[in-house]
Amino acid sequence: MDNLKDMKDEVLVMTNASDGNTPHVVERIGQDGSLKTRPLAKAKPDGDFLKIDRSESILESFFSNFKRQFDNPSDFRFYHLPAELLANAKELAALFRNPEENKEMLGEYRLEPEQYATKQAEELKQASATDESAPQQSTKWGMEQVDWQQLARMGITPESLGEIGTARLLNGHESAVLNLKTNFEGIKIETPACIRLVESPDGKPVLNIECCKQRPELDYYFGNEIPDRLKENLLKTHNAGSTIDLTIAGGKEETCLLSLNPKTNRLHHIPVSEIKIPSEINGVTLTENQRLDLSFGRSVLVENMWSERHQKHYDARLQYNVCKGGFDYDFRGLNRKVEQGQSQSEQREIIIPKKLKGVDLTDEQVNALKAGKAAYVEGMSDGNGGTFNAYVRPNYEKMKFDFFRWNPDKSRKQSQGQTNEQPKQSAQTTSQNRRVRKSEKKGIGASL
Repeated sequence: MDNLKDMKDEVLVMTNASDGNTPHVVERIGQDGSLKTRPLAKAKPDGDFLKIDRSESILESFFSNFKRQFDNPSDFRFYHLPAELLANAKELAALFRNPEENKEMLGEYRLEPEQYATKQAEELKQASATDESAPQQSTKWGMEQVDWQQLARMGITPESLGEIGTARLLNGHESAVLNLKTNFEGIKIETPACIRLVESPDGKPVLNIECCKQRPELDYYFGNEIPDRLKENLLKTHNAGSTIDLTIAGGKEETCLLSLNPKTNRLHHIPVSEIKIPSEINGVTLTENQRLDLSFGRSVLVENMWSERHQKHYDARLQYNVCKGGFDYDFRGLNRKVEQGQSQSEQREIIIPKKLKGVDLTDEQVNALKAGKAAYVEGMSDGNGGTFNAYVRPNYEKMKFDFFRWNPDKSRKQSQGQTNEQPKQSAQTTSQNRRVRKSEKKGIGASL
């Protein structure tokens, strides 16, 4: 299953212990938090299911109310799966019915409701707050630089975007698909679109809106005919896979790369002359041929890259994506176990707050978290009037923080040997190094 973890669209799968862990795919989440599902065994890849990558705010709202909606929330388990895996729905269903036997495999796709059950707006305010005596900002732009009144008129607020969505906006990344509300001569109109902030000549952020098309138009681009082989590549990988000569501005022909934004179904281009390929990627020095191939839009295998966050080597095929201004990472068909959290690093950023669950973080803790390492934090609030101690480490795949009883950057034996360097947690230790969960111990496990 690892080989397909980098798919664009993922579906939400849930199981309930009370009915034998029969897996169901979520088709939609109602405004009241109710679920409409279909048995996984009957699902197909082209089914009309909730796509997680387009519904961050819906998930946050659902999981925030999850414990109030169900009498026994701990009976439920949730997973995110690439939609393409539904082609083997019957085989997948058998895996979910035995969660303990397939714990290691399913664990890669597990979603914890506690990760979303937080006050997003309050934590966003803490993360983006600045100190006048020593101003510090962890995003490209600050909250005060955004025209929130303009966005509010379209039905967009920090609360509706959620912490992750707001952070992406402040960093200049594209949002998920949003329903923008407008009023034209008294007629209310809703338009699906993606938004992002772009830098104006004076350095200020300006809102850019890209409306969604029902389907991509790939025959022509600004009057330039697109060859069939490039159209096939655009539909399959969202990248043309090679250069194309385009005549766009002022009648000048330029050699360009072309990519398709799957969220909006719109094409984007960039002249090859404007692409800058680094000489080194994740610890690997690229050859001149690799750099040349990447600049020409080809898929290039790069081996033995190093993931600092996961302390492991991995291989991936890299391809320049015009819409992202960076690389796509494709792990399919590769033998080495990959770390998806390393993929698309330019777009996976987590805000490191100055205060975490009521505790002021030290510079050492902040620096460790920024480097993707674990930091030991004491006295954090569990949201129920109590406190807890835990190792905290960013989870770049799920865009939140994980909390552990043992240091996840070290083996359990090494972590136990450091008892003289930190307070003991005899009441919180377990026989395994796993994430802290509220269902296991009251007052432990609230996640950002």
